[in-house]
Amino acid sequence: MNGSEVTFEDFVMRHFPPGRIATFVGAGGKSSGMRAVAGVLSRRGLRVRITTTTRIGVAEFSPLPVALVRSESEILDSFAAETPVEVISAGVLGANEKHMGVELSLLGRRALPDDLVLLVEGDGARRMPMKAPRPHEPVIPVASAAVFALMGAAAFGEPVDSRNCCNPEGVLAVLGRQNAVFDAAALSLLAGSASGSRKGVLPGMAFHLVVNQGDLADKRQIAHGLMARVRESGISATLLSWREQRIYETAW
Repeated sequence: MNGSEVTFEDFVMRHFPPGRIATFVGAGGKSSGMRAVAGVLSRRGLRVRITTTTRIGVAEFSPLPVALVRSESEILDSFAAETPVEVISAGVLGANEKHMGVELSLLGRRALPDDLVLLVEGDGARRMPMKAPRPHEPVIPVASAAVFALMGAAAFGEPVDSRNCCNPEGVLAVLGRQNAVFDAAALSLLAGSASGSRKGVLPGMAFHLVVNQGDLADKRQIAHGLMARVRESGISATLLSWREQRIYETAW
């Protein structure tokens, strides 16, 4: 589908229904994406809670209010609060200024309120546009209704190395190569691999590939090539720009 036919709000309201948990994994804009999604949902009258199963930067979610949660009663208090958007944190790591993830067993233990969406960051990427998960990643709550795997177009056409990618060795292992470039073929293999973008996605969880930085015109040809390939393989995907809040292409 041509992205011009779909607004950013259409995308958000379709893929982030209330009463559900959505987990973000991958690289290239998880935090900015969670903020953008939360903004749309809150403007539409829904409440949003943002948290992590690993760590997220404090500055990235400032000045949102923060609820300190270390027990079931505290997380239920956050879910009941009327605050439109709130970060749920188990505490802050001093020098790193990172919110610590809440205990995994607290996420999804009870049904969410029917006007609330819980957004979870399930891994880290060290601000890189691409990554492959390490052995301990991602950490996806079993109650997640959907997993959104991020890729950043800034790396498209670039070598698979430590300048463009978190865990480049893992990417090369998925591709079965010693050297590679992030072309459409390599990207589609990574997107469809159970050792790559789909790692940890359980049966019953929806999977959606999000290609961010669609506003980078010089990367768009490879991005469109990737979208064509995932469309053929039946993977739900969107090419967008979190920064512009614009949809460029969809494969739903």
